[in-house]
Amino acid sequence: MSNIIEDNLNVNDEREVRLKKLTDLQAMGINPYPARVGRECMIETALKSAVGEKLRVAGRIFIKREMGKLTFAHMADSTGRIQLAFKQDDLGADNYKLFCKKIDAGDILEVVGERFETHKGEASILVKEWRLLSKSLLPLPDKFHGLQDDEIRYRKRHLDFLVNEEARQKMMIRSKLIAHLRHFLENQGFLEVETPYLEVVASGAMAETFDTHFNTYDLDVHLRICAGELWQKRLLVGGFEKTFELGRVFRNEGVDRQHNPEFTMLEYYWAYADFEDNMRMHEEMIPAIVRTTLGTTTITIDDQEIDFSGPFPRHNFHDLVLEHSGIEINDYEDFASLAKVAQSKKIDCGGITERGKLIDAIFKQTVRPKIIQPTFVLNYPVELKPLAKKADDPRYTEMFQLIVNGFELSNSYTELNDPIDQKERFVVQSQNKVEGDKEAMNYDADYIDALEQGMPPATGTGIGIDRFVALLTGSHTLREVIAFPIMKPIIESELSSSEE
Repeated sequence: MSNIIEDNLNVNDEREVRLKKLTDLQAMGINPYPARVGRECMIETALKSAVGEKLRVAGRIFIKREMGKLTFAHMADSTGRIQLAFKQDDLGADNYKLFCKKIDAGDILEVVGERFETHKGEASILVKEWRLLSKSLLPLPDKFHGLQDDEIRYRKRHLDFLVNEEARQKMMIRSKLIAHLRHFLENQGFLEVETPYLEVVASGAMAETFDTHFNTYDLDVHLRICAGELWQKRLLVGGFEKTFELGRVFRNEGVDRQHNPEFTMLEYYWAYADFEDNMRMHEEMIPAIVRTTLGTTTITIDDQEIDFSGPFPRHNFHDLVLEHSGIEINDYEDFASLAKVAQSKKIDCGGITERGKLIDAIFKQTVRPKIIQPTFVLNYPVELKPLAKKADDPRYTEMFQLIVNGFELSNSYTELNDPIDQKERFVVQSQNKVEGDKEAMNYDADYIDALEQGMPPATGTGIGIDRFVALLTGSHTLREVIAFPIMKPIIESELSSSEE
């Protein structure tokens, strides 16, 4: 913490110097924050332009080097970076001196000049005119070290993006991925829909909710925990056969490399299809999305090559658990007996009181980390999937997860459309909630009413966008691919006590 305090002192000193420059500029009648910009081309275009061409560009100044009557600087916009040359003979002594004395790295300028190349062949602009567009009062991070501390990078994401090209590229890949997913589904005949973010009954997943209050109705409501699963199924009842939604989802859970309480999901629902149809579409969709986003279907994470080209191998949940943990889960029909054998296998059972959640813990601790290549894991136990249709063995469900590098990338079912079965499962979930399971689903009577109207056979999928982007960019935590991850604030009193 002492380093943070020292850095803050250095920043404050620099800020005072820049504030003085700001007031000096204003006293000279120069507006340091004008509203109008005359930019005529982006830097990417300027780099490709012919030598001698007149250009008007704008961007942020990086790396300013004064050499007497000649000063070099680098200017960057969202498309690239170019060198600028400021000569006293071209600008005039007073204008040149003003630039040298009052402009700092981090300031945003508009310049007019001629394209030229240095003797080393570097594309440059010889500046004839310059104008300040925004005075930066805080310095950029050290040009040699940038932002090394991940905590600071996530707290000051605007700085991270300014000085970290890799961080910016991850956001670009995220944007492309979302656009390609949307385009693929639209081409498959899916209709994009919007469903409520505030819900009276939050359902569609097993998660603890963020809760708030709707004053006008004097009504407690919850931020949604899935991307409109039960709403999209109501749309299936209403005659829409293919729908999808891309949106934010909120779960009041812990933060780790694979979880963030606010995240982005894609969910789609497809009438008159089942989970086998869905797997076949995954084997078309996932390779296509990876290829169009990255230009290849092969990526490398920690020296491990991962091939998304498909088709993907299929393994049964029960068989994988038996193979990797040595536990035959079908032999243990109650929590106590399963917990006893799990503990003997060194499985962490802390805080778990339900058989289904214990089975999930066994899988996550013994199987999932070992799945590196894209793999379909089929037929999870019915306790874990209260919205999925039962398999031929009623202890399991017709569903699959696509797991890659230990990440759950996709979660898909043959959707349960039997209102009697669904009601019974909601009752079990409600009882679990009464007994203290904060993640159990709520009973949704309105949804049962919709099912009783008749929902066609259907399959559905949920894909975590943040996890998908993390995989494609080789990121070890979701925070790397979320533009502004939520951070616990630093309290001033903490800084003061550490200073003492």
